[in-house]
Amino acid sequence: MEAALPVDAVPNLIGEPASVFHTGADGAKVKFLSGSACRQMLDAAEGEQTPAPAMAFQPFNWKGDIYGGSSLLASYEGSGAKEAFAKVREGLKTCRYFERQSPAGLYKGTVSVLPAPRLGDEAVRFEITAPVKLGPSVTEYTVVRAGSTVASFSKLSIAGHDVRAFPSVLIAEQVTRLQKAQG
Repeated sequence: MEAALPVDAVPNLIGEPASVFHTGADGAKVKFLSGSACRQMLDAAEGEQTPAPAMAFQPFNWKGDIYGGSSLLASYEGSGAKEAFAKVREGLKTCRYFERQSPAGLYKGTVSVLPAPRLGDEAVRFEITAPVKLGPSVTEYTVVRAGSTVASFSKLSIAGHDVRAFPSVLIAEQVTRLQKAQG
């Protein structure tokens, strides 16, 4: 995925975002206890599809923001990107709460749909709020389809200490790079 954001395009970055390319995520470590519509939606947003897409993952850590964020670019063959994005869009119509068990413990997420940006071919935005000891954990997601790629951006905030949204200027830059690469 040559279209991934280069380090010099990311202002206030601490270190370099590592790009990890792989052909499928390992969802076996997480067991959903409730919310099947949510699982399908999150799996699609996180590239856990069959057949597995080619993916690039980039973590981002900014100065003054201890929780950071990440982007995941999932490139599909044929109509795979449209199908994966449709699962995200449809899941957001009914997914409001889920519980899942992972090695980190029980996670109880409440899903809220947010206004979508006007980017790419299709876009959605939502956040998942979960109670933690320090205060509410909020992860905001922006998912954009640009041609044969689904790009998912997430940003974590705990107890309201950091900026909750992945920088919109970086999302727009990434989508533009994806469109040019496919154009």
